[in-house]
Amino acid sequence: MPAVAVRSLPERALEALRRAGNPFRDYFARNPDDEVCARYHVPELFAKERQQLLAVVDLYRCTPGTHSEVVPILGNKGSGKTHLLHSIKHGPEGTWQLLVTPGTYQRDVDFLEYLLFQFIDTLLGGGRQKDARPLEFIGEQLLRGLLGKALDGLTPQERLELFPAAGLARWAQRFGLGGSQAQERTQWLIDRLARPAALPFQSGGVRRACEEAGLSAETACDLAVGYIDFSEAHNTAGLMRRHILIGFARAVLMGDEAELANFLTYGFAELDFKVQPSRQDLVLALFKVLMEVLRGLRIPVVMAFDQLEDLLLARRSDDVHRTAEAFFAGVVQAMHQLDGVCFLVFAERGLWNRFVPSLDGYIQDRLNNPIHLPDHGTIKTLRLEAPPPDLVRRIVEARLRPALEQLPDFSELPAIFPFAPEQIDRVARTEPTLRDMLQQFRHQFDHVVYGEGDERRTQLTDAASQPAGPINRLPVAEVFTPPTATPLPVEVKSVVVVQSPGTKPTGTRSVGDLWDQEMRSARRKLEPEGALTGATRELQAGLGAFLQLCHEHGVKVGPWRLCHVVPEWTFGEHPTYGALTIAHWVCKDGQPWKVGVGLFLGRGPAKPKDLTTKLSALDVEPTVVDHLILLRPEDDLGLTGKSKAVWQEAERRGRHARLEPASLDALATLYAFPRLLAAMQEALPEGQPLPNLADLLQEKCEKLLEQVCMPVQG
Repeated sequence: MPAVAVRSLPERALEALRRAGNPFRDYFARNPDDEVCARYHVPELFAKERQQLLAVVDLYRCTPGTHSEVVPILGNKGSGKTHLLHSIKHGPEGTWQLLVTPGTYQRDVDFLEYLLFQFIDTLLGGGRQKDARPLEFIGEQLLRGLLGKALDGLTPQERLELFPAAGLARWAQRFGLGGSQAQERTQWLIDRLARPAALPFQSGGVRRACEEAGLSAETACDLAVGYIDFSEAHNTAGLMRRHILIGFARAVLMGDEAELANFLTYGFAELDFKVQPSRQDLVLALFKVLMEVLRGLRIPVVMAFDQLEDLLLARRSDDVHRTAEAFFAGVVQAMHQLDGVCFLVFAERGLWNRFVPSLDGYIQDRLNNPIHLPDHGTIKTLRLEAPPPDLVRRIVEARLRPALEQLPDFSELPAIFPFAPEQIDRVARTEPTLRDMLQQFRHQFDHVVYGEGDERRTQLTDAASQPAGPINRLPVAEVFTPPTATPLPVEVKSVVVVQSPGTKPTGTRSVGDLWDQEMRSARRKLEPEGALTGATRELQAGLGAFLQLCHEHGVKVGPWRLCHVVPEWTFGEHPTYGALTIAHWVCKDGQPWKVGVGLFLGRGPAKPKDLTTKLSALDVEPTVVDHLILLRPEDDLGLTGKSKAVWQEAERRGRHARLEPASLDALATLYAFPRLLAAMQEALPEGQPLPNLADLLQEKCEKLLEQVCMPVQG
């Protein structure tokens, strides 16, 4: 009976690694929410810098009215800036803060308006920070205080009425008997709400406490709303604050987020003002009230601009110096207008040194203003350097561990298998950034794990004495394939070629993979009620970026092609609804049509206002828009009442406009588009332009292109 060959531990480990795929394939983070950062997080990486930044944030927690300041975090491309930001936003270190990470920069929009709608999008969206939705976390903290104060201010009789008894007990209450139980329940609920929320945070804590006390959610909501109406002032700021707090109360206790979303995008501009404020004054007033609400909870607001080079240089045809100057001037202006905002700017060192010295001296002074931190001294700028060899080794171990742990005896393997210590040390000492190191390990992994069998065995048995295999320094990695079966000697019974199912040892994620990941992320953020409304301006920016790229890459829709695009044009006095993208579509040798394309997302009472504002673009003189296309969620496409009357009046006056139904997938495409562009640009070698994406756009967005174009005759 022939002996059964027993494979050695290194051979089984290689098989496990081949099956799992190259763990160094994802060598860069697409954005601060990229799950790759959490999967391969090493707490020791940038631990000092993380503690310094969290200490800056804690200044605004301890003293909420602190003047707004900016902290630049500089590093070469690939140094780990996005990973550091991810660890602050999602990591277990520190307590919760509202961290806004804009995915776009709209140079032609008032900077404070741009910041406000980034704030609202983050607040209402489905994205999570430290595993909590911002709306849920902030709402829970607010309601704990508001409901506790409302209960504490009740008279004994009012407390008794909160818990109506049945049968004979009701008669006893009328004679003043049996009231002690109601008093005890009320006091128990007050004490329960006064406790800090348990960590990790779980939404619904206030509702559960009310249910345990026997208080219905409807009664609790009415009680909180009554207290808010009684306690808030009747000036403009008080009216805004009243609507915001009531919106949070209904969202937390009744699960109705629409009221808060409608007020933050529509209602704040419809208050009964004695003198109608300008668009800029409305934005500033709402922003100040939102900041005041969060300061009362001691929740810091952090505006973190990641990959600044991609934000500012997204439109390569722009004057980059003008764009950079507008951005930094906007940051300084916002620092003057708003207190309590911590600005973190993650920028490539070369870009910072290229633009900042040419700015106005006052702007430079504000950007370089030092911040004094207890236990950390004074900081002006944080610089990220390449990690030392011992830390690089831990990073390699973290990437290899998930695959090796599949083996029952993996503890007998070196933690850095299949690499040798000398290889890791050599890469750590010669490569300039963490990304370069990961790229080298990616190529070396392919060489060792997917290389030819004889070469692989030689490296494994004597890795320390052999020089490292050839390392691919090209920007685009080759595709390595597993060894193929070759003619064997007659005494060999069989050979097995192991291939990872559905896994290629490629160097970078394909554009299709990036597209799918960003789409999934966008859908998650847009699914909650109110998230779509809150993302109105972010969706409009995405629409502008989409049409701009279609123009630059020569996308055609039937006989129509784009000859000019204005990504975002603002008009009128409504901050939310007064924005369109203008696309000039031309057919053959004809005159171009100036087509305004916008998002029509207003709901309820906001619907006619949104429509009226958009249609007013057709009345601007000289003519800016010939034809108006409005994208409307497909679940609410019909026009009734005031909206129908407004539309019919526009038709009577000869205005050219049409409604197009937009699915959640189409809206997610627009929302994801700026982040997708940034991810694709980040994956390219420095200085290399994007490949032509016309085919990809027409494949993935065929219906959307038809909806934003002039009609195509069958």
